[in-house]
Amino acid sequence: MTTWYKEAFRPGSEIKGKWNGRVYVVERLLGAGSNGIVALVRKGTARFALKAGYETVDHQSEINSLLAISQKENSFKHFLIDADDMVVQGKGISFYVMRYIEGKSLTDFVHKRGQDWLYVIGSNLLRKLSEIHRSGFVFGDLKAENMIVSNYGDVDLIDFGGVTPKGRAIKQLTEVYDRGFWNMGERIAEESYDIFSFAILLLKTLDHRKRFAGFMKTLPQNRDLAQLQVIMQENPIAAQLAPFIHKALRSEFATSEEALVFWKGLVAGKKTATSPLKMPWLKLCFAASIFIFGATIYMFW
Repeated sequence: MTTWYKEAFRPGSEIKGKWNGRVYVVERLLGAGSNGIVALVRKGTARFALKAGYETVDHQSEINSLLAISQKENSFKHFLIDADDMVVQGKGISFYVMRYIEGKSLTDFVHKRGQDWLYVIGSNLLRKLSEIHRSGFVFGDLKAENMIVSNYGDVDLIDFGGVTPKGRAIKQLTEVYDRGFWNMGERIAEESYDIFSFAILLLKTLDHRKRFAGFMKTLPQNRDLAQLQVIMQENPIAAQLAPFIHKALRSEFATSEEALVFWKGLVAGKKTATSPLKMPWLKLCFAASIFIFGATIYMFW
């Protein structure tokens, strides 16, 4: 991150749109990637996420894609709040403002709540991908770092730098989630490309041995599904999801809606512990209620 970005996104500094004139106050940085920087900002009492791009052309393409998706009747409607330019040290920088989502990373959420929450998270993520696909785009760079999970397993995607119109070459990817990396297909923006990444996301989340870092060091000719099959055999939830994962890795789902239907049928009846109240607390509450009931009878007898 260059010096001028550090200056522009210092907490308390103001970002003023060149064309719309709206002013946003920076609270803190949320992250910085290869294609831009994201900050938590506020306008009055409302809080938003603001992303500024390093490359104007690429960033404008991202804005255009997000605008097209958010104009549909789906969960992305009104996701894009504002788009403008800011001027920093005499240089024009494009930015856009989107809803700010409170939540946890996928890894933190599953670590805290349990792996069985993947049944719910998976359903919600597939719905999000289906909405993007129906809008004529592919997400492209699907990975744990590009999503946020909230309390009830709701999913929000937070980085749209890889969004690509269907039929084009994928413009941004992370190798281990890429089917080309695994010699399992082309880097073309198809719905099956996102579903492949979704399957890798599941396996990576369920892999206790952290083997994916080692996969990055293997030679291309040595990468195959047998390496991933081991994870499915070792983890009970991965084993339950294996029929879906196998089809996803082989790009056998023509559409994400087809994948969602298959997923729902596979996980139907799987229970997720949604109550934060554990049994010891239930027993204590029951005992307390008996005590209060007895005390009440004694006082009024």
